[in-house]
Amino acid sequence: MKNNNSKLHTGNGQEAGNFLWNSIGGMLNAGQSVLILMVITRVCGLDAAGIFSIAFATGNLFLYLGNYGVRNYQVSDLKEQYAFRDYLRHRCLTVLLMVLVSLLYVGYSLQSGRYSAYKSMTVLAMCLLKAVDCMEEVFEGRLQQKGRLDRAGKLMTARLVVSIGGMLVVLLITKDLLTSTLAAIVLAILTVIVVLWFYRDTLELRRGRVSGAAMKGLMTACFPVCAANFLSFYLTNAPKYAIDAVMSESVQAQYNFIAMPVFVIQLLNMFMYQPALVKMTAAWNAKDNRGFLRMFGKILLGLAGVSVLVLAGAWVLGIPVLSLLYATDLSALKTEMMLILCAGIFLAVDGFLCAVLTIARAQNRIPLAYLAGTALSLILTNRMTAAGGIRGAVTAYLLIMILVMLLLSGLFAAALRKNSG
Repeated sequence: MKNNNSKLHTGNGQEAGNFLWNSIGGMLNAGQSVLILMVITRVCGLDAAGIFSIAFATGNLFLYLGNYGVRNYQVSDLKEQYAFRDYLRHRCLTVLLMVLVSLLYVGYSLQSGRYSAYKSMTVLAMCLLKAVDCMEEVFEGRLQQKGRLDRAGKLMTARLVVSIGGMLVVLLITKDLLTSTLAAIVLAILTVIVVLWFYRDTLELRRGRVSGAAMKGLMTACFPVCAANFLSFYLTNAPKYAIDAVMSESVQAQYNFIAMPVFVIQLLNMFMYQPALVKMTAAWNAKDNRGFLRMFGKILLGLAGVSVLVLAGAWVLGIPVLSLLYATDLSALKTEMMLILCAGIFLAVDGFLCAVLTIARAQNRIPLAYLAGTALSLILTNRMTAAGGIRGAVTAYLLIMILVMLLLSGLFAAALRKNSG
């Protein structure tokens, strides 16, 4: 372990750069599936789009296992209770675990007949691509911890531009989803290595012995957030898995088309609160609840404003634009799209509340909210999907997100009262 109060770059110019590049990287990260799905639909058809949708959802689900909920903990570790080498070694361990679980899942899906050989290989390839994302993220966390969120954003931006751009080029040439995903893996690895070489001074990576105590400490401290993130993403994609079980690949694709506007809410929420996490941590640690709540309130008001704009825009333009983008008539799914967007708003608030509870070091209670949501999902989602199709799936999703938000709000209120004492 290490205690190093390094000087952070917090000037106005630096803060502007942090916001700009975090926003650019976040937009690319949140919007990548929109672009890829749009190209796949035109080049390979609806069935291939459905396979990509479930592969992307599965890869992102296991990504939360690889990330292990460490990012916010790492960024708010201002006194460096754990050295960066501890975070890095911990990430290598969790990514290995992610890959092993992915192999087991794909193997089971193939053996049971749920997935064809091609679909199994595509899902596995997407999981490996997300494993690269996981390894990159621990370096992003270090850069943000050192006050260089702009460099973290540049790293993410470079990796996404090169890997996704290359993936689309290969897709257009080969018209094969699996081949293009494998190309994206290679390009992502090479890009991360090159960019990290240029940023090695900020990373300050020092050698040292493997600390069993550090590994155990991080595993224990971040397990609740890992479990909560995993369950949260599972809940987000429960409608996809329900549709995958009882409906066709083309219906899966249509569901993902109308769900795409949700990325706008998630994206804007993320880059509204990520740059504020370090300041919010300082206010919380100083027991400056008034200052903390002022920042908390501003972020919630910003999210509310964005949500109103997105809902209004979606009501007027959503279906026509999505139908044009994906060359598919989606006019019968307007109500379903609006329900998904409402659920996406609650999902964004849930993510922000989880970040706040991590700052408060109350993250061990977060899984309780998501376990309750998972229990409700197991009761509702498959039944409502079988009975009502896409509308049944998204209605169940909305009810679950409302429940989770209410429970997380209660946990936050309790943590705030404790910090006032």
